[in-house]
Amino acid sequence: MRQRKHEREQKRQRGQYMTPDSVADRVLRQIAVDHVRRVLEPSCGEGVFLRRLQEAVPSDSAGTCSWPTDCEVTGIEIDSELVAAVHRHGLPSNTSVHEGDFFRFYLDRTASCCNGSEKGPLSGEFDLIVGNPPFGGTFDHDIEDELDRLLGRRMGRKIKKETYAFFIIACADMLRSGGQLLFVCSDTLLTIPTMTGLRQYLMEHGDVTLTDLSEFSEETNYPMVVLDFRKRSQPSSAPKLRRNGCDVDISAVRQTPNLSWSITPEIAKLFAGPLLSDFFIASSGMTTGKNEYFIRELNADNTFSEPYEFRFSNEPVTVAYELERARLGKLPAKVRRSLDDAELRGDVQRRLHVLERRDPVVVQFPHPDYAPYNKANGRIVASPATHVIYWKDDGDAVLTYKKTGNWYLRGVGGQPYFGREGLTWQLVASRFIPRYLPPGYILDSGAPCAFTLPDTDEDELFFIIGWLLSPLANKVLKSVLNHTRNIQSKDFERMPYPWWVPPRRKRRVVHAVRAMVKEGLGGRDWTWSDPDVATVADGFMFDDESVPVPAEVEGKVVPRANRLAAEPTLFSS
Repeated sequence: MRQRKHEREQKRQRGQYMTPDSVADRVLRQIAVDHVRRVLEPSCGEGVFLRRLQEAVPSDSAGTCSWPTDCEVTGIEIDSELVAAVHRHGLPSNTSVHEGDFFRFYLDRTASCCNGSEKGPLSGEFDLIVGNPPFGGTFDHDIEDELDRLLGRRMGRKIKKETYAFFIIACADMLRSGGQLLFVCSDTLLTIPTMTGLRQYLMEHGDVTLTDLSEFSEETNYPMVVLDFRKRSQPSSAPKLRRNGCDVDISAVRQTPNLSWSITPEIAKLFAGPLLSDFFIASSGMTTGKNEYFIRELNADNTFSEPYEFRFSNEPVTVAYELERARLGKLPAKVRRSLDDAELRGDVQRRLHVLERRDPVVVQFPHPDYAPYNKANGRIVASPATHVIYWKDDGDAVLTYKKTGNWYLRGVGGQPYFGREGLTWQLVASRFIPRYLPPGYILDSGAPCAFTLPDTDEDELFFIIGWLLSPLANKVLKSVLNHTRNIQSKDFERMPYPWWVPPRRKRRVVHAVRAMVKEGLGGRDWTWSDPDVATVADGFMFDDESVPVPAEVEGKVVPRANRLAAEPTLFSS
């Protein structure tokens, strides 16, 4: 069973990736703010920024240090061992380090500001905030809801509850107008959809400069960037964004649904028309709780061995049982009261018992008690079923186990789309690996799917399978929408619809993909090097600079401006 986030090793749980001296020097060379009197390093670790800060400050023409003599430098660090290391190294007299959780200090600052009695190390505003905030760390669950309330939304958009994102928002709050924030960050900041709100906030409230780091340290292979944010006194309609010394066109950024900081003018024009969300709804599938119990891999002759049998019983509702399964071993007060009442009444709940057979039985598929399961595989275009799921009585065993078994994630993702025809792809991959999804499948969380919206022609399904096979689609995905290996359902919806393909070429693509799907379901293993795949991919070349931006595509009017104001949610998944 996967280790819960709150039970991980301390270093990973805290998101600690120590900054090498060379990287700290490179960051500190970018200090540009004038009149620095207050400096903050909110997660100072071993103090590399604090120690080297004095050596990196600007100097006047005579080579004299330009820090004011009364400059105050503050460090915050949650790890007591690292705080001790900071003091062992020694610090300048103007520098103090406070042990504790930065977010708790931030909440104390917020509370003291509200009651008019500012106090604590984070009181007031800072001229310069610098450092390397924790990446992928764990929040103190006693305060994470309060942090989410204060930091989790800006300008109508959600800020992802990720440690480095909340560090950035909190620190931007504490900067004076004209102040500078210099952070080493994960490059997930650049494109991933869940950071859209953070990108919007930073662009609207300051000037942003990004510098890619070619390497960070041996501690992590995550790509990193240096974020240089200069705060403005009020939001701007003409923000400035630079990356690696080049200006990024803000109008092109705004053309993308995720406000991508990796957009180029060449790709921006593809977003001038509709998106795939105008024709499709994408969804993830479910986790079963324990695949060993319910999922079977098919043999070449479509048989499999069933080692279990499933029985049900009614068991008393108890608070103790629910606490054992609950996230972090805690229950909301309302749920706890409801369970207390149910236990007093003697209520019962239906539970599943999975019993191992002495002699496993061999099952031939198709079988009425099993359904094909959309397990991810590396095949493109189409594939015969590779796995099945025990789905007797519409999945009664699986759904009962998720509700009352030893499994704390109870939701059933994607259930409205179980059994529908669509397309699917691998969740974790270096590019879209699209496959046709025949009717009848139960959906796996590791293989997101997409389904045509009402009134969308069936041909669109095969047209878009072809689109996802093309290098151009992969370039859009990986350079603009999500450059990580985790390809979510919303990444699909944010892809541009290939409106530039002429009708005659579109018909050829659809005809070719239909034929390829038929062969794939029959067992043919298509490869990227197959000439038919390459021919389909070539059909999506944007090879005509004079192609007009469409006001209407296949009878669908696409109000592009409305999409920029608010992300589309045609259906809830």
